[in-house]
Amino acid sequence: MYRRINHSRYIVLGIAGMVVVMSTFTWVMWGVAKEIRTMSEIMVQMGADVHTMTNIQRNMRADINGMQVSMDKIDKKMTRVTTDMTRVTTDMTRMTQNSLNMNANMARMSHDVGRSSHMFTSPMAYFWNMGR
Repeated sequence: MYRRINHSRYIVLGIAGMVVVMSTFTWVMWGVAKEIRTMSEIMVQMGADVHTMTNIQRNMRADINGMQVSMDKIDKKMTRVTTDMTRVTTDMTRMTQNSLNMNANMARMSHDVGRSSHMFTSPMAYFWNMGR
């Protein structure tokens, strides 16, 4: 009986089944290991990308700080420009008023020059125009 069981097809089928099961298990484990390796490579790449992104954000922070300083300078200069424009507006108003006054004075001066010219050409007319 021992001989019959040892050499029977049940032993061969059992061993063949174990080989198939172990081969399938090995193939599945190889696939899992391959996926774990791919996932590990992706995680390493993600770590490098996060590191690069952190450096870029640091540079951006420095750039934004520089922009803030520049914007503060521009704000101060714009305040000065506004003050200067207010002064220019005031000065233009004064210049306009002075030009109007000068025009009025020129008209009076022209009238006076005309009267004095008339006086030198006709001395008697001077006495007649004394009241004007």
